[in-house]
Amino acid sequence: MHHHARRPLLDWIKQGRLAPDRLADALRLAELPPAPDRWRQLFDRLLLLLGCLCLGAGIIFFVAFNWQGLGRLPRLGLVELPLLAMLLVLWRVPLSEGARQGLLLLCALNLGALLALVGQTYQTGADPWQLFALWALLLLPWAFLGQSPLLWTLSWLLGQLALVLYWRLGMFDLFFSFDEEGLAWCLALLNALLWLLLWRLPERYRLMPAYLPALAAGLGVTLLVLLSLFDAASPWAWPAWLLWLGAAYGCWHHSFITGLAMGCLSVIAVLLAALGKWMEPDVNGFLLLCIIAIGLSVAASHWLQHQRREARHDS
Repeated sequence: MHHHARRPLLDWIKQGRLAPDRLADALRLAELPPAPDRWRQLFDRLLLLLGCLCLGAGIIFFVAFNWQGLGRLPRLGLVELPLLAMLLVLWRVPLSEGARQGLLLLCALNLGALLALVGQTYQTGADPWQLFALWALLLLPWAFLGQSPLLWTLSWLLGQLALVLYWRLGMFDLFFSFDEEGLAWCLALLNALLWLLLWRLPERYRLMPAYLPALAAGLGVTLLVLLSLFDAASPWAWPAWLLWLGAAYGCWHHSFITGLAMGCLSVIAVLLAALGKWMEPDVNGFLLLCIIAIGLSVAASHWLQHQRREARHDS
């Protein structure tokens, strides 16, 4: 947060729009580094979100623990009434941004509990993937109306989970063979498209952090390359993997160290898998692979430290 907030000011200096001797005044106006009050606001928001998570989990576990002692209507009432009360508060009561986001998260958790409760009480026969897919779809209008990046992110995570659970059922065989390769291609391509969309949007219009689908796309193409090594996936996985590595480096160079570390991990995993296939190692071979893994990890660590120093130098 600190690094990205300073960068526009440094760009202004390079463009001649801000005098270097005025940088200290600009940083002070931008409240960089953050004042103690800003840190208190951050901790207040984090504690508020944690409290909402605890309340949502408390409702779910209370109903589950007392399942045998509660009838159908009390169960539904314990979940529906808090949800209606929270929606009424969101509609009628002016709230701060942190309180509104926390209450939206609590409503989202309560909605998932309600869907599970209805399915269990009335034995609808819905598969788990249908529960998560419906939960994700119902969250979309809430996320749009509430302008909540938190709900957009939660809906995205639920969609990923629904896709994985759907794949495990093998229900795509009616259209095409949806094996591990099909799942990896879906995860990689859908998340890559979402990453591109979020990257092209202006900062104020981004629905969720762009690095989340980017990392998920990286996980998908890495799985594809590992499958391709053992002739279980198309060779097209290799250019897709290289394209993701190039895009990740271009977007995160000197900025997002976590994403660069994900790229390093992907490269190390692919190299070790390729060496293992070529060597067909015995006990001594596995020892050699361990030594190579340590060496690659050390090299990646040094490179990431260099990237971090360059990021600090730029800021």
